[in-house]
Amino acid sequence: MTNGKVPKVSRRRLLGAIPVVAVLAACSGAPVRGSTRNIRDHGAVGDGVSDDAAAITAAVAELKSGDTLAFPAGTYRFGRLDPAGGAAISIAGLSDVTIDFDAGAELVMDNLASDGAGTSHGIVVRGPATGISLLGVAVRWATQPAERSMGDGIRVVGYPSESSGVPDGWSGSEGRASRITLQGCRIQSSPQAGVIMMGVSDLTVTDLEVHDTMADGLHFNACRRGQVTNYTATNTGDDGLALVTYYSSDDTFDNSAETFSLSELSDWSDADLTISNVTINGGNANGVRLAGVNRSTLTDVSVRGVRTGAGVIIDSAAADSDADWDYLASRGVSIEGLTVDSSDSGFHVLARPAGATDDRFSRFDVDVSGVQIRDCPRWSVLVESLSDRPVSGVRLRDCTVSASGIDDRTGIVGLQTSQGVTLGKISITSSEPAVAFSANDSARLQVDELGIVVTSAGPDPTAAGPLAQFQNSTGSISTANVQWPQAPSSWSPIAITGATCTDGSQTTSSLVQFGTLTTRPTTAAGPIDDGC
Repeated sequence: MTNGKVPKVSRRRLLGAIPVVAVLAACSGAPVRGSTRNIRDHGAVGDGVSDDAAAITAAVAELKSGDTLAFPAGTYRFGRLDPAGGAAISIAGLSDVTIDFDAGAELVMDNLASDGAGTSHGIVVRGPATGISLLGVAVRWATQPAERSMGDGIRVVGYPSESSGVPDGWSGSEGRASRITLQGCRIQSSPQAGVIMMGVSDLTVTDLEVHDTMADGLHFNACRRGQVTNYTATNTGDDGLALVTYYSSDDTFDNSAETFSLSELSDWSDADLTISNVTINGGNANGVRLAGVNRSTLTDVSVRGVRTGAGVIIDSAAADSDADWDYLASRGVSIEGLTVDSSDSGFHVLARPAGATDDRFSRFDVDVSGVQIRDCPRWSVLVESLSDRPVSGVRLRDCTVSASGIDDRTGIVGLQTSQGVTLGKISITSSEPAVAFSANDSARLQVDELGIVVTSAGPDPTAAGPLAQFQNSTGSISTANVQWPQAPSSWSPIAITGATCTDGSQTTSSLVQFGTLTTRPTTAAGPIDDGC
């Protein structure tokens, strides 16, 4: 990413001033509405064979603020490579425009290059743009692209600023984009993302479906104040849902990617977004990714079959880390109701604060409740920092995990280099003995209730280690119940490394304290192996 510093916003007048559309009719007193531009009136055939690019372009060229672009039922093939404006439908400098697809209407992008790369987006909206509504829009690429390349289904670009202008050097838009509505839209097989919004405020996305994209399904960068309801993504090439605001020491932009990096969490850091009823099926990265997010809530998220990555990841990355992009730690994030099934891993908080001199990359504010995770071969829950600076500010109120086929290099629930992580009720059921709970280099851990049940003897019970392991960690577990009915008599359910001992028993100075601890079976060796 090549970022240029954002200069002071100039006071010049914007190109493409927004006309007044609410003019009273002389006779009736009713407001005058804009015109409806029906693409069939411009020669579109809609048979899926004829190239309707010229007709679509002609209809779009006539749009004025207040107008509606209408697509009657039909399959409209767009075969023009590298169209003007970079899209089949390009809107800039207009307000209160509606793109309305009737039921059964579909825009088919048939303009891949000879090498299978995309040459344009489906629909682009560029600021200044206010009150743009996309209703029932369906965009599909005629053939699956050969590679991740140019071509989002829907792309909206504004600028993350209160000003009506944009800084010198920025070419992505001529002003802000606000009050953007997507309702009942569907994107399939795009060369890049399904829907991407950058520098957009006051947005609404309802009943969106995205299938088989080469990149993210739905992506937000430096947006604010929005609501997403009923979103489904299937087999995306990257994250199913991504809320990402990049970081740099100064507020910057990247013209080539039309992305923004901010120097601190702000009202534009994908802030004040409310997202509910999200379903992610398959995909080649994470189901949901949150990076550099501020004050946002996700409710009722379901992820299944993610091939690589986590069902949900919340991550940060400082400039000296090995990440491709930099992000501040997210704060004010709430997740209520998360289900992850049969994915590579479950819920992951990842801090990469390498080289940071403060806690902006390690101090999160994340509150998660109502979590169910099933059949993830790697960590079902993992909270970790990849440097000596511990990750903090994570609260997981209740979590139920069912695990099988655990990768022998990992475990089920783990903390690595953390501080003050709070866990409520954690219930873990494993089909075989494994590291069910692990805390390494983690200080002030608090767990209300920890339950671990192993349901089989496993291939070699005598080789199995403790189910809960604490290394160089401090904290308290109010109640713990560890059950492995098939355990050998020599079994130690819990191991604590670094505890101080008196006469071979746990004392008040031990690093991890248990309020109530029960095991099944009880063992002659005692429930805790603290190295004494």
